[in-house]
Amino acid sequence: MNRVMEQLRRVPMPPERMIHVALPVVVALVAILTITPWPVGAFQDDAMYTVLAKSLAEGRGFRFLNLPGEPNATHFPPAYPLVLSLIWRAWPSFPDNIVAFKFLNAFYLAAAASGAYVFARRRFRAPVPAALAVALIGTLSIVVLLVTGVVMSEPMFLALLFPALLVAEKSVESGRPRDALVAGLLLGLLAMVRTLGVFAVPALGLVLLLRGRFWAAVAAGVGAAVFLVPWQLWVGAHQGEIAPVMVGKFGSYGSWLVDGYREGGVEFAKQVVLKNTEELEGMLSYYFLPVQALWPRSIVLFGVLGFTLLGTGRFRRNAPVTLWFLAVYTLVIMLWPFEPARFTLAVWPLWPLMVGCGVLAAWDRLGRVAAPARIGGRAAVAVLVVALVGGSAQYNLTGYTRKWWVTAQRDAGKRAKPIVEWAARYTDSTTVLSTEDDLIVYLYANRKSVPTSTFLPKQRVRFLTDPEDVQVVRDIFTAYRPSWFLVGSQQGFRTASTLAGGATPVLRYVGRTPDVLIYQHQTP
Repeated sequence: MNRVMEQLRRVPMPPERMIHVALPVVVALVAILTITPWPVGAFQDDAMYTVLAKSLAEGRGFRFLNLPGEPNATHFPPAYPLVLSLIWRAWPSFPDNIVAFKFLNAFYLAAAASGAYVFARRRFRAPVPAALAVALIGTLSIVVLLVTGVVMSEPMFLALLFPALLVAEKSVESGRPRDALVAGLLLGLLAMVRTLGVFAVPALGLVLLLRGRFWAAVAAGVGAAVFLVPWQLWVGAHQGEIAPVMVGKFGSYGSWLVDGYREGGVEFAKQVVLKNTEELEGMLSYYFLPVQALWPRSIVLFGVLGFTLLGTGRFRRNAPVTLWFLAVYTLVIMLWPFEPARFTLAVWPLWPLMVGCGVLAAWDRLGRVAAPARIGGRAAVAVLVVALVGGSAQYNLTGYTRKWWVTAQRDAGKRAKPIVEWAARYTDSTTVLSTEDDLIVYLYANRKSVPTSTFLPKQRVRFLTDPEDVQVVRDIFTAYRPSWFLVGSQQGFRTASTLAGGATPVLRYVGRTPDVLIYQHQTP
């Protein structure tokens, strides 16, 4: 494999300064081509970021303007909404400015591609073709483009991730407190984009302590605290402004997560890990080999996992902070009662780099065994590599051909349009609605709105029972007093039917759109 790497280094390539220009330009152009005019709100989070950007741009603070009472926001850290608010100030015409938000994500993705390329070159001395492959696979995979063409924070996180990790790894090598302070500042800033970035801070501190760099570890913690402490003080001061029934969607995750595990215990943890493992297996196995048969997908996925484990050896030598960050990050997302794919995409470019390191390690180890085993083993490695490269290429080609990045936005837009039109026509600006498209209704119809149900940790492993959902809706009515209740899910239909019946009905059926039933809330 060393000969292969040497041959890769000899592959004729343009001057590296040209690559530094061409790579981000290509990635930005591809990302721009995925931008659509469909409305914001396909993933809920994108509409939440937009609401927060609007609040900041209009000088109203960091608030969820869509909720009655306009509570201060503690759900997302403020960095991404703050940047969006600057664009909103320059281009205040909504929804036209949504296109500008999406263009910004395209440029963030381009920066992420450059960062991944430089990281592979500097930390792993990867040949130019290999570093380019890491950058392109890590940013132009269809799964990454799905969250780039909407108003989501992942592209900004990726753009900051690699500079922060490069500085962190450098601080470990130098051991100087000054370098560690800068690294801590960057990692603290990273956590202000996506909360789970915070786990890079203990990763850096641990590596510094293991190398006897006590004061450098202290400096790293001080740097991170510049961002983390004010944010936690803010969260502590304002978390109580969100009604308990809405904490899962709009509040801080700390108490929400603790309460979920306190209620569910060890059995709940097992169920969450199992559920997340099943979903990741389904996503990744189909990504690497998009066929219906399970057994070939499983073989290729186990091969990828094996390469990943072998790749940790080179990461431990070349990028120990990154390795510890990925280890803690992976543990957390496996225990987090939410879909793990979103979290995986936020660090997607690191995985092809680790898998590539694992392939090299496997090839080198097989070179030290006897001839029959060496030939057979290397043949198996080659077959696995061809299968996963060919399978993932087919998956991405299908996604590009079918424009998968459009699907979720188009479906959300078509479903929500009649609801928005109904709300704008039949209600006034003082009305509060309860609807499954609450954020879209606020943004496009300017009506305060709340969800029709809650988001609890236990919903990761089971649906709410009908009596539980009925009680949740009663809690929503008590906390926010919506005048209208619009539901499209089967459980929502059952809950509405229950609340519309009995001796003292709470809801009264008044009509429907193509996808939802409309009820008026009967106030006592």
